[in-house]
Amino acid sequence: MGEYKDIIVEEQDGVALLKLNRPEKLNSMGGTMMAEAAAYLDSLNSGEYRVRAVVMTGEGRAFCAGGDVTGFPGANPDRVRPAWRRPHPDHSTITAMRNCDVPVIGAINGYAVGGGFGLALGTDFRICSEDAIFQVSQIKRGITADVGLPFLLQATVGTQRAMELIATARRVDAKEALALGLVLEVVPREQLIERALEIARSVAKGPPLAISAAKRLVFTPHSEALNRVEEMTGMFVGKLFETEDGVEGARSFLEKREPVFKGR
Repeated sequence: MGEYKDIIVEEQDGVALLKLNRPEKLNSMGGTMMAEAAAYLDSLNSGEYRVRAVVMTGEGRAFCAGGDVTGFPGANPDRVRPAWRRPHPDHSTITAMRNCDVPVIGAINGYAVGGGFGLALGTDFRICSEDAIFQVSQIKRGITADVGLPFLLQATVGTQRAMELIATARRVDAKEALALGLVLEVVPREQLIERALEIARSVAKGPPLAISAAKRLVFTPHSEALNRVEEMTGMFVGKLFETEDGVEGARSFLEKREPVFKGR
């Protein structure tokens, strides 16, 4: 199964519990966390089906707080960044979830914001704790929604609502998340993991080959569109980081104030 630094994996009776493990950073996308998660999910495609369902959650009080703003170009003005590069590991984790032979169930605890919102929507289906918060926070940083959000959010809640959530960057609580279809269930935080594992055990009892085939069929229409959106997002975000608004988004976050955007 391998040794991991920024994730924790526990396997038992055909079910894996995968915990994002940077709690001191609210599991923001840094270190080796996303690359390790993708590598683990890829390892489940050997055909052995030792694991038949995965529950993904966050260690501590957040699922994932998105990108680490301290690493943004606006917070590091001397860092040279190419205009475009291949998607980051956080993007490839979405692909790994979709390509995984077994269902990935999201147990969303606390904050799932920015890229963390995209990561949550990359799971096959989700439940969340009563204190869960979802937010497309990238707009507040002067860049556009990434980590699959433009496609995944639209596919989940429809074009109009997706555009509203992206443009306003407003917070969605657990009750609204359930009403919008972002999650299947809302449970007390102390019951979240056990309920997610209960669902996973139910899935694990089914025929793994048939479930894998069903997953492929459900997501096949999405695959090409998601890949195209991710390619375009990489180019847009790279350019937006270079704008005054992109720099202001990072600086305002670090200075704990509201950003002032000028459209340049």
